[in-house]
Amino acid sequence: MLFEREPLTPEGRFQVLSSLFNRVATKSAPSPVKGHVPQTVLEAYGDLNSHIRYILESAGRHAPDRAAHARLRKIEKLLDELPDSIVQTLPAGPQENWLLLYRRLVALYELLDEPEVGMDAEEFASVVQKMVQLAGAVAQESAVEVDASSMFTLLLMQIHLHRYSPRKKRPARRRKTGKNKR
Repeated sequence: MLFEREPLTPEGRFQVLSSLFNRVATKSAPSPVKGHVPQTVLEAYGDLNSHIRYILESAGRHAPDRAAHARLRKIEKLLDELPDSIVQTLPAGPQENWLLLYRRLVALYELLDEPEVGMDAEEFASVVQKMVQLAGAVAQESAVEVDASSMFTLLLMQIHLHRYSPRKKRPARRRKTGKNKR
C-alpha cells in the first residue's frame, strides 16, 4: 500500500514535542556568554540572598535544638548553591539543564516553610516576591525564551511523560504468618 501510515509511538510523540519546544524556546538573540551574569540578575540575587540570610541569622538565635540548627544550615547551603545554578542556567539551551535555578528556588521555598524559620506574613510575601524577581531576571536574560508558547509546550511534554511513564507502584507487602498460627 502506497499511502499506509505508521502509527505514532509514545517515543515519537515525545520527540515531536521536544523538537517543538526547542524551536519555540530558543531565543533569537545571542545566548549569554558562559560565566557572565547581567547586572539585573546580580541585583535580584543580592536582594534575595541578603534578606534570607538576615532571616536565618534571626532564626538561628531562637532555634530550640540541634535539629533546628541543622535545618537552618541546610537552607544556608542551598542559598550558597544559587550563584552556581544561576551561572549554569543563563547560557543553557532548551535541550540542556535550563531549569536548574528554578528547581533550586522551589527547593529553597520548600525549606523556608520550616517552622524554625518563623517568618510572618509580611516577611513571607517579601521573600516570595524576591524569588519571583530573581526568576524573572534570569528568564529575561537566559538562552531559553520563557513565554506562554514555550511553557504550554513544556506542559504538554510533562503530561505526555506522566501518561506514558507513570511511577512504579510498590507491590503490596505480604504478611508473614507465624509458625504457630497455621
